[in-house]
Amino acid sequence: MDQEGQPLLSKEFQQVLLTTASGNNSSWTERTNSNTDGNNAVKHDPTLGQSDIFDLDAQSFDKWVPFLRSSLDESQLEPMIDELENSIEDHFQGLELQLLQDSQMNDKLETSIDEIANIQNMVQDTLSSEISKFQMKLSESSNELIVKKQLYVNNKKISLKISEATILITKVVRILELSSKCQELITERKFFKVLQNLDSLEKLYLQEFKNYNFQFLIEIYNSIPFLQKVTKDECINLIRNSLNLNLGKNLIKAGQEFLTIYKEELLPQWLETRSKMKLANFKFNSPVEISMRDESSMAKLNLNEFFQLDDFHDSIMIFQNLNELNSLFSEFNKEYELRKTKLMYPLIWKKNKTANYQMNSLLRGTGTTPGAPGHDISADDAFTQSLSLSFLQDYFLRILGFLLYDINLNKATEFILVDNNYNSTNEFWDGLMDRLAPYLKYYIDKKLKTEADMITLKDFLCIYVAILENFKLNIEPLYKILISIFKKFCSLSLNAFNDEFQILLNDDDFMPLSINDKTLYEKVLKICWMKEDEHPNLPDPMSEEPFSVTLPFSPLYPMTCTLAKKTYSKLTAFLSTFYRHELHTLNNILVKLMDDIFNDIVNKKIRSKLESTSREEIAQILINLDYFIIAAKEFSNFMTRENILQNPDMEIRLSSIKHLAESRKLAETKLIELIDSKISDILETIEIDWQIREVRKDPDISIIDLAQFLEMMFASTLQNLPYSVQTLLIFREFDSLTRQFMDILLHDTPSIITHDSVMNFEVDINYLESIIPRIFPSTPGVIDSNGYQSPMTPSTPTFPSANGVDAPTLFENNIKSLEATFMELKQCIELLKAQGKDYNEPEIRLRKYSRIRQEDAALLLSKIQPSVPPTDGSNDDDNSTMDSSSIFNSDSANGMDSSTSRIAKFFNRR
Repeated sequence: MDQEGQPLLSKEFQQVLLTTASGNNSSWTERTNSNTDGNNAVKHDPTLGQSDIFDLDAQSFDKWVPFLRSSLDESQLEPMIDELENSIEDHFQGLELQLLQDSQMNDKLETSIDEIANIQNMVQDTLSSEISKFQMKLSESSNELIVKKQLYVNNKKISLKISEATILITKVVRILELSSKCQELITERKFFKVLQNLDSLEKLYLQEFKNYNFQFLIEIYNSIPFLQKVTKDECINLIRNSLNLNLGKNLIKAGQEFLTIYKEELLPQWLETRSKMKLANFKFNSPVEISMRDESSMAKLNLNEFFQLDDFHDSIMIFQNLNELNSLFSEFNKEYELRKTKLMYPLIWKKNKTANYQMNSLLRGTGTTPGAPGHDISADDAFTQSLSLSFLQDYFLRILGFLLYDINLNKATEFILVDNNYNSTNEFWDGLMDRLAPYLKYYIDKKLKTEADMITLKDFLCIYVAILENFKLNIEPLYKILISIFKKFCSLSLNAFNDEFQILLNDDDFMPLSINDKTLYEKVLKICWMKEDEHPNLPDPMSEEPFSVTLPFSPLYPMTCTLAKKTYSKLTAFLSTFYRHELHTLNNILVKLMDDIFNDIVNKKIRSKLESTSREEIAQILINLDYFIIAAKEFSNFMTRENILQNPDMEIRLSSIKHLAESRKLAETKLIELIDSKISDILETIEIDWQIREVRKDPDISIIDLAQFLEMMFASTLQNLPYSVQTLLIFREFDSLTRQFMDILLHDTPSIITHDSVMNFEVDINYLESIIPRIFPSTPGVIDSNGYQSPMTPSTPTFPSANGVDAPTLFENNIKSLEATFMELKQCIELLKAQGKDYNEPEIRLRKYSRIRQEDAALLLSKIQPSVPPTDGSNDDDNSTMDSSSIFNSDSANGMDSSTSRIAKFFNRR
């Protein structure tokens, strides 16, 4: 209560107290008077005590309660008491004096004192009696308490022992429960929980019962090692069972599933994407392809879906807790090596120490074994006898499943089982491939026969390589096998080309190709490589005449071009989807194959035909070779542009070009020899009468035969030869012809010849010279960048100019150059006709007889006249006489222009 409220509260409370006190005082006064009037009342009412005089009635006390409660609630009880004391002092001060002055009150007091004394005595007697009784009861109670306390203490000890016994029994029961639980868990194969319970059992025994001699508990405790051993043995059995489950048929299933998803989902998706996005340069399993794979397909390749490895996790934790991981590793490796040995069956291992050592070395990726590189393969070997395409596929699927299992197991166990050897799977794989490589080589060399089987095996192994590559396994050994398959495929393709080409060569008619169908003609132009700007003029489409075009080469050429393109396309298709590595090696194999096709097959087989004695066949072979050289060059350019290395700076040039050119040169030589031989045979039939005295106007019949032969040969048989070859042959043969006639004139004539025979000889020579315009090709083909000229064809009457010189001019120059080959012979005839009269004059000799050597002139003059003594000017004549080469090189002397002179020099004319 605050300071302002406290006096008010005290005042009210005091009023209540005073009211209550006044009532009690009057009551006390009345009691006192009544006692004074009759003391017997008090004596006869023993229940009325002195204290009752001052007792408050309940009604008065109830009036105090609110004030007392308020003070207690406000923690003002002490201040209230102080106020009451002060109030008593204030209100009852002088009351004692008042009472003493009141006689009636004094009388009452005296009476009261006696009564009080009586009461005191009475109280003392009562108290003494009560105290005695109390002491007796207290003594009895104490004794009883002592007895009960003793009973309590005894009971407490018993209870404590019972509690201890209960706890002990509970712990014993716990041990029994743990032991029983271990047995149940072993039965349920929950071995890690078994180990946990055994650990709890051991700790509980050592903590609580180590000092107790409970035999059954000792036996339970002693059974812990046995239960641990049982647990370890069962864990090993679990691992064996897990290996049985995962390394059985599940291996082939896992390998087949992976291969199927790669082959039937990922590969078709990529081929479609590559076609749509024009990504032909990127192969399957390239980084681009991998980045674009469908995630739903990849989700199917989760290894955890194929192999259950929970038993390994439990076993590792159990052996780790037992601190016996080495024991687990030892048992696991023994079992695992056995599984690997069974996995490689039918690769048989010899049952001896050396073979076992070799096998272990193989599994570690080291050492060699029978059948490995450097060892012969026996035909009786079980693996050799089992070799087939289906067997190899199943075998490799089983190996793939194991590799995937091994990878997953090592990753899942954090490589604990392989002693942190992160390359363990690769070591096994490399060792296995060392073992398999000779068998695979044997199979490829001996048993892989058809293209279909090669493609099937190639596709299978290429997808296999892609899977291995994605799991970071070494693909080099298997990729070498793929290269071997490609080599075998190339060899098979080469043999097939050889067989087909031989058939084409045998069926070829060695005649220019005549085509009567425009569609076929256009197809041939697309298939064949033609010379630059060589496009024969087609017949007028409005013409009613049937379509007819004759191409210079025989049917062998377009068919060979088709076959070569088909073979190359087949080989590049073989490589196009999968092969991504060692492209230089593959490109070298491909280039060598095409070189072998053009050289070892086309060139050599055509070259073997040069043994023919038919000029027409040799001529056609020469034409074909000319085009095959073009084909080899164009194929080189094509392979350069489309090289599998995708290298724009790479240049490929087939060496067969050189060999074809050599064969072409040989064909020219062979053709020249045949023509020379024929002309020589004809010349042997010519008989000239040098003693005749009659002049003929017509040439001799033998000369006519010779001219007709030359005209027929050059105008028909050799007309399709390249223009340069025709020119060479014509110059070559006429040069040879004039030389032979020159030899006849100089050496085969008698010592004296008649003037008439010389005139007849001139008629013959002039006739031969007259056929030159008819046999020389007047319409040369186009000279390409390589110096070759396209041949004439019946369907191509005109061609563009050659090397900047139009056709008529070139024709005239060739005619003049060819006529120049007769110059020496004609000068000799003029010398004989003139009988050497003007030969000694230097100016005339240089003008008329520049091509005649001095000794030849002397020999000729000796045949028509007697020897003449030398004159004084003979030395001048000798000095003024020039050799034929000097005269020929002088343009002013023989009237030839510079181009004719260059042609003459090219053919070494004299």
